Amino acid sequence: MRTLLLYIVLSATFFSTEAQILDGTLDVTGLPNFIQSFEDVIKEAGLDDSTLGFESEVDANLISFILDPVLLVPSSTVCTGNIFRYSLYMHTENSPQNVKISARTTSNSGFRFPASIPYDLLIIKPLGPRDLQPTNGGNYIEIPNDGTQAIKILEFVGCRTDIPIQFKIEASALAPAGVSNFNISYTIVGSVL
Repeated sequence: MRTLLLYIVLSATFFSTEAQILDGTLDVTGLPNFIQSFEDVIKEAGLDDSTLGFESEVDANLISFILDPVLLVPSSTVCTGNIFRYSLYMHTENSPQNVKISARTTSNSGFRFPASIPYDLLIIKPLGPRDLQPTNGGNYIEIPNDGTQAIKILEFVGCRTDIPIQFKIEASALAPAGVSNFNISYTIVGSVL
């Protein structure tokens, strides 16, 4: 009986370590630059700038996610042998009151890493194709100013690099005047479903 119990405990430990998703690196490059020309500013009394807003460049941020190397095995090999579904969530911290910050990307943007792997040749792909799917069909999604309510912006299968993110700001006339600095936080969650 003691031998059987020890075997079950060892087996449970083995399966729990096998079920864990591997560590990866989320790399965000670029800095959104919001430029609103004088022609785009609301000039009519009683109207609000939040109806128009202004946008950053299409690729204001480039996001990449790859699995970390394991011992002497490079990231490209680790990404080839371990396919997961990843969801990218965003939220802001300390954004000004009465300012709406939104983000978007386009379908299948960025690059697969590595570009081609044996998973791509499978007739039935358990997690679906290695494509990127934006939430809300690629339209802007408002980013909450609360870390407990981060919102999913996109999801993809397998490792991916250089995913462009575009931002839009819509400021109400009630927003405080002056320069504001705020943080945009990115969280990536991996799953096997």
